[in-house]
Amino acid sequence: MITVVIVEDNPMVRAGLRALLDSAGGFQVLAEAADGRSGLAAVARHLPTVTLLDHRMPVADGLDIVDRLAELTRVLMLTSDGSADVVRAALARGAHGFIVHGELHPDDLPRAVRAIAAGQVWLSPGAASVAVQSVRARAEAESAMRLRFGLTRRERQLVELLVDGLSNAEIAATLVLAEKTVKNHLNHVYAKLGVTSRAQAVALWSARS
Repeated sequence: MITVVIVEDNPMVRAGLRALLDSAGGFQVLAEAADGRSGLAAVARHLPTVTLLDHRMPVADGLDIVDRLAELTRVLMLTSDGSADVVRAALARGAHGFIVHGELHPDDLPRAVRAIAAGQVWLSPGAASVAVQSVRARAEAESAMRLRFGLTRRERQLVELLVDGLSNAEIAATLVLAEKTVKNHLNHVYAKLGVTSRAQAVALWSARS
């Protein structure tokens, strides 16, 4: 039995989602909430397998709580807003799936919830397109940076770990290198990037896209 909490401010949509899951079988809706704050409380109380989360809601927006929900449950966002900014923000903050209402076939919801519960990712076509475009844009940006600054693959790894906030010791452990080797590599990276500090390197690399 897959347990579910529905966080959606429209009562008709909540009823429709519950009906779709009830008719499919194998799901138990533990609670419903009409705003983000109540939704977060309901998830913390019931710890469902999957939470269906709307975007625009009163009190607390879905994007404002998705990162905290993702620590407690697997999150499938269901919203009418399929704009690229919203899709990217939801996935970056921890959502495990994203479905735009206009792209939702009734049979899709049970399949999506089962997939999310099994540790998979589920994206409706519009959201999938945004995700693919983001990956391509990142790859193109990294290629441009490589050509511009001549960074090796190892040096790019180092900078990515810098952006993630790792210390030299943590980078050394991650890449199985001596800490002195990491320091030497970083000095070469700073020279290629034309910067003199870790903060400047992170700022330049983060701004590449």
